[in-house]
Amino acid sequence: MMKKLIVAFSLVFVLFGVAGCGKTINNFVEENMSEITKEFYFGENDSFYATLSVGERESTYLYNGQSTEPVDFALLTLTFKNGSSDSTLEVVLNDGTNSYDVELLADDMSVGFMADIVNLFNFGETFTLNYEDLSVELTRISDEFGIDYQEALNIACENLKEELESQKSYNNFNAECYLRVLREKENSFDNLYWCFTCLDYEGESFSIVFSTVDGKILAKSEENA
Repeated sequence: MMKKLIVAFSLVFVLFGVAGCGKTINNFVEENMSEITKEFYFGENDSFYATLSVGERESTYLYNGQSTEPVDFALLTLTFKNGSSDSTLEVVLNDGTNSYDVELLADDMSVGFMADIVNLFNFGETFTLNYEDLSVELTRISDEFGIDYQEALNIACENLKEELESQKSYNNFNAECYLRVLREKENSFDNLYWCFTCLDYEGESFSIVFSTVDGKILAKSEENA
């Protein structure tokens, strides 16, 4: 009887091992995305510019090397070209049918304002943002990207394969990953880039930045978080 139990447990471990071996590094990365931008909106006027990143993020948003269950998210940012000393501001979003009041909070890291507006707004190809007597139309410019988010993940995995493989342990991936859209400089959106970052349990991270147009690699880095 004991021998039969040992054989049974051995078969279970073998099956788990085979299942783990069947996963590609892309599979591990996709299962451990703590934030991924799938659509990106942009609008600008003489006073400020605004962006909207739409996608998924982990439900418990912590930089700790571990991903939790994903939830839908939409991050709205507004940055004044001449700065602002306010701590909050109120904007109105309009999708052509309905209007929504949104409060944005100052973010010291980006010298702008931001708000998570998930489940509040029906995102189409365009929508309007109004602040006091100023207005701007945000357009989904990710439709024009030569490299979409899925291709971006493939490029990141291909060019960081060795680093990502080092995070695997049996059937586990001991890190979390992020895919975001970056701009070239503070007030210019002429050039946008994908940025993929992987952060492990010990706080070590590595990143890659590449073009949203053709996937050309601009930079690879490894740093302490």
